[in-house]
Amino acid sequence: MADIAGTALRLGHPTHARATAHHPGPDADTPLVADVWIGGDLGFVLLLHRRGDGLMAEELYYSSRGEDGVWERPEHLSGGIVGVETADPSAVEGVLAGAPMSVVAESESLVYTRPGPHSDGEAFVHVWELLVSGEADLIEIERCSPALPGTSVLSRRDLTGPLVLLVLLPGERARVQAVRRGDSSLTRLGDPLELHHPER
Repeated sequence: MADIAGTALRLGHPTHARATAHHPGPDADTPLVADVWIGGDLGFVLLLHRRGDGLMAEELYYSSRGEDGVWERPEHLSGGIVGVETADPSAVEGVLAGAPMSVVAESESLVYTRPGPHSDGEAFVHVWELLVSGEADLIEIERCSPALPGTSVLSRRDLTGPLVLLVLLPGERARVQAVRRGDSSLTRLGDPLELHHPER
């Protein structure tokens, strides 16, 4: 699975489209990349695979990018059973119960971030997994960092599946909004999620 995660990091995005009748989701032999999060020289990949007992499971991998721009071999951070059959759109909507998105998993890991003026080279990163409705085409993320007080960075990410990774470093905050794309406009769905790194 580390090789699959490494390929996803080099590409910078998942390698498949949303689950459909032609792409129903992972099987026992073929893990799928659910999402990729890259922030600077840190990269995270969420993989989905089918266990031998038929349950869907997830694995979270992490890597850092060297000064030569090459990603190190990804390391496994965590894993477990997914609480929803993500390949079944009706199951996803049932869990969301009318909401455009919700947090389905949250974790914290100590990772190597490379030494800097305010860091000894390691930091606790906080990772959220968001479940997003099929009504949304993208998510909008407004991030605030203590490195740039009083400012925020807005980005948009197209959805390739119902699970989305969001990773924050200590002191960072994010406002996340599910968005539907129209012919010439964007429609924001529901209320945004306000997430922040719970600093130690």
